[in-house]
Amino acid sequence: MGVALLGLFLSVVAMASSVALHKVVHPNANKADHHCAVTLLASGQVDAAPSVVSVATVAPIAIVANRFEVSSVAVASYNLPLSRGPPALLS
Repeated sequence: MGVALLGLFLSVVAMASSVALHKVVHPNANKADHHCAVTLLASGQVDAAPSVVSVATVAPIAIVANRFEVSSVAVASYNLPLSRGPPALLS
């Protein structure tokens, strides 16, 4: 993914430096009302976004323990087949 994005950026830079290459991609590249990424880069109108790192802080929240206990009686399930023990080693 990074190599593909780098290749796309380098192709835009190559088109910004070569008017003939830009005309291959956009036939109307020499018109005054033509605006694309290549013309913006060539005219210096591309500004990088400021890199502001914001870290969200979490306020400490008191966790209330659940004081209710649910008790249930363990019921043996007789629907399961009977199981066998491990095999004997010396039989």
